[in-house]
Amino acid sequence: MKTARENQLGYLFLAIIMIPLGVYLNYGDIMAGEFPEAIMIFSLGTSALMMAYLSPHLFPKDERTKEIIGRSMTINYFTLFLSILLLFYMTTPAAPFLLNASQVLVTLTAIMTTAIPLTMIVYAKRI
Repeated sequence: MKTARENQLGYLFLAIIMIPLGVYLNYGDIMAGEFPEAIMIFSLGTSALMMAYLSPHLFPKDERTKEIIGRSMTINYFTLFLSILLLFYMTTPAAPFLLNASQVLVTLTAIMTTAIPLTMIVYAKRI
């Protein structure tokens, strides 16, 4: 079984690779004023960076870990519900930016991959 330190180094290695790659792939689209199709790579990199921070808090399977995960999942329910409502609005013609279905799914997945570890970080500091 891996220790929390080995997991932390693995997540950090992934973040070091994926964040610059995501910035590189999205830079052209953002500068052209288009939707960044590769935003998923950047969000996975930031998620890996957050998991590197969370590794010492989550991998000792104890009551504190269960509390952090339970509370963050409750908040994530509301976060994802609100983001789905916002993205639903963004598909209507009255929206300031009209998104197609694939852009909505990419955005929702990017929000999901970053919101879950972010709320865990908030509760890891509070508990």
